[in-house]
Amino acid sequence: MQSYPKRPRRAALLGALAALTLLAACQEDETAADATSEEFRADWAAIDAWPPAAEDGIDTQAEPDPERVTTVIVLDDSGSMGSDMEAAKDAVLTAVEQLPDSGRISVLGLNSGMILEPSDVIDARLALPGALINVQPNGNTPLGSTLGEAYLLISREAAQQRGFGTYRIIVTTDGKASDEDILLQNTAHILKNSPVQVSTIGLGIGAGHPLNLPGLTTYAAIDNVAGLADALKAVAAEQTSFQPITDFTEVN
Repeated sequence: MQSYPKRPRRAALLGALAALTLLAACQEDETAADATSEEFRADWAAIDAWPPAAEDGIDTQAEPDPERVTTVIVLDDSGSMGSDMEAAKDAVLTAVEQLPDSGRISVLGLNSGMILEPSDVIDARLALPGALINVQPNGNTPLGSTLGEAYLLISREAAQQRGFGTYRIIVTTDGKASDEDILLQNTAHILKNSPVQVSTIGLGIGAGHPLNLPGLTTYAAIDNVAGLADALKAVAAEQTSFQPITDFTEVN
């Protein structure tokens, strides 16, 4: 088996943070949390140790692809989505078309749970339309717990790929989290302990969302569901276009 050098985690996070300026024009100035506080400060030792070891019985890839983009889309399927649900599902399908063929993708619903198991993007384009058919608006907005599930999912994927590549979670939501404390805790844990990029598209939401942390997360505010497809396309396509992490200079 070929031996690979360990990926430079600190440089990876710096690259991810640079990439999170993509939708800067859409960022809100106010936030629900202070992104400079200790709870969001990077723990370099934890980042260097991420991802965790692969679970028993799961083989790691012998030749992981350092260019692979692994994405988890969190789809808001809460009751408040109402008649916008179908347009939101179409927006997810449009976004997946923008992902690189070599990537991996999974989709989680806030209330539906696993909509699409981790899949190669090419396979996902065929399977996702059918997987979305039965997703209907229902329930509240458990962003915190679902973000935690998304992080566990992407961490398992990263373990199989031995941390090589780019990892991001894209959240769509039209409202305030019904578990806001858990959302803040899980957001802080992800940002502090991993190089995972977190992007959120807020539908009809004003300033102050817990996922709106300038410099740490990307937050795009859109007025209606008609803008969701374009926003998702921008995140899906543009976050893959940055230069390799070796082009970013590590700072003390």
